[in-house]
Amino acid sequence: MSYFIVFAGKGGVGKSTLAAFTVKYLSKKKLGPVLVVDADPNYCLPELLGVEVRETVASVRENALKNKPEGMSLDEWLEIQINKVVEEAKGFDLLVMGRPEGSGCYCAVNNVLKRILQEIAQHYRYIVVDNEAGMEHISRGILSKIDLLFIVSTFTKTGIQAALRINELIKELNITPKKKVLIINMAFREFEESEEKELLKHFDSIYYVFFDKDFLKLSEKGRNVFSLCGDEAVWVNFYWILEKTIE
Repeated sequence: MSYFIVFAGKGGVGKSTLAAFTVKYLSKKKLGPVLVVDADPNYCLPELLGVEVRETVASVRENALKNKPEGMSLDEWLEIQINKVVEEAKGFDLLVMGRPEGSGCYCAVNNVLKRILQEIAQHYRYIVVDNEAGMEHISRGILSKIDLLFIVSTFTKTGIQAALRINELIKELNITPKKKVLIINMAFREFEESEEKELLKHFDSIYYVFFDKDFLKLSEKGRNVFSLCGDEAVWVNFYWILEKTIE
């Protein structure tokens, strides 16, 4: 059975970097097969993983009805096209969802996409999903299962508020993750005991990924996570967290 690891949080908190580290962790531990789904419209996981993306699910969806051959069902045509946009890399496969829908009705296409993506996921042991703050693909039912939810924030008030809103949205969608973990990224300190106690009413656990200025310099150069040495403080820090949380 597939194990879904989902990342969410407001923009700029570093969730894509942590998602990329998770892919590196699973690859390093040889826990595949692994499917990576970049579900953020402003996708950056391909660069972080060192993969060149030629096409997205969004482009397939946009062209689905225009280019479908006569005599072929929408299901058959979309399944062929989706399999074409799955990028194969060493230790994982990558599927980029792309931008939200344009004008027009995509209900029929989305229903088929939902089924196809769920079928594809069954062929992988782990699925790592980098989501946008609005959780669009989860709210539309395209991704309907979460085993481990990492909600990423910083110490900023807006980041924490976004984390709490995402937590409430998950409840409204009647999705119950096996684990809900709050990650405080780029942390300089830990919460006071009273602050942490209040937040633990909403999350199963809280972990801190401490600020690493050396890693920041590397990321500014556009280095992908597989090109790093492996002794970076932030990688060692998050590796320990993954050991504690992933089943």
